Amino acid sequence: MNALNSIVARAEQCSDTAQLKQLHDEVAFLLSSFSFSFYDIFDVYDALCMCHDALMKQALLLAEREVDRQGIGKKPSSFCWFVMGSSGRKEPTVWTDQDNGVIFSCLHSEKDDCYVYMREYARLGVLYLNKIGYPYCPGYVMATNERWLKEVEEWNEQVEKYVTNEHIDDIRYLSMLADMRPIYGEYALANQLKTTLYKKIAATFSLRNRMIDSVRIPFVPIGPFGRVYVERWGEKSGMIDIKQGGYVQLNHVLKWVAVQKQFVHAYSTFERLTRWYDEHGCSQQQFERIEKALQTFLYFRLRCSLEESDLSIQHLSKEEKQRLKKAMIVAKKMQRHARKWV
Repeated sequence: MNALNSIVARAEQCSDTAQLKQLHDEVAFLLSSFSFSFYDIFDVYDALCMCHDALMKQALLLAEREVDRQGIGKKPSSFCWFVMGSSGRKEPTVWTDQDNGVIFSCLHSEKDDCYVYMREYARLGVLYLNKIGYPYCPGYVMATNERWLKEVEEWNEQVEKYVTNEHIDDIRYLSMLADMRPIYGEYALANQLKTTLYKKIAATFSLRNRMIDSVRIPFVPIGPFGRVYVERWGEKSGMIDIKQGGYVQLNHVLKWVAVQKQFVHAYSTFERLTRWYDEHGCSQQQFERIEKALQTFLYFRLRCSLEESDLSIQHLSKEEKQRLKKAMIVAKKMQRHARKWV
């Protein structure tokens, strides 16, 4: 892990995106040469997340400096760039794509000029992140989308709409924001927004059924007798998408548990599970089963990321197959019994 830890210090010395891209490539090379296991996978993700954070922070600093140099608009008194998705949960793979947003604070009289500054900053920030190896989000969940770039009061108004309007996409947006984690700027802005979000969701009983419904999708591809359903045709014949094969379902249940219990600063799925266990939300036996399942999904996700492929069942060892099946069964049971916890 020392080699990965050195990336953090070296990232802070980078003066352009080309240097940062080289470091990102080095992270991939180092990870591919590691011999990690199910049992140390949480430590691997912690180190990987620190590398990603350092690379992204430096890219965002360079973007800020460039906007300042250009003298565009009015720089707000404070702003915060935050990440969502797997990056927000501290569970990024090697080539994770962008899921980000920005919140800023300014005087009302300066808001228009501050938006000019922040839109240019968002444009450059997203561009620089792409240049150093973070692909654009295919769903456009990025700071360049006006949905994810707002002033403080407008963010609060937007959250209120998501909670009360019952639009078909509201649960999806709330789920994204529930994973938000500040990585650059004034962290207090994002933390306060997240606290407000969690409180509003937990206090809105009508959201509960919709949260539970969202947990039940997608279907965990395992049958009642332990048969894993794989792709039957094409290039991915014999494979499963490990993200959709149990990982998503597991983190969705624990995410909504975290929201209901107000675990605002429990970012990773494992942190949420630990807080839940500490507050007697599950038994020690349940904790250990879920922990093992999470280790399994994270291990295979990272391995698939390095191999740039879905998971081929036939290439797994007997022990790996058994472990995967048990993990999928745990995820399926959590889906089925989500109403007891969420």
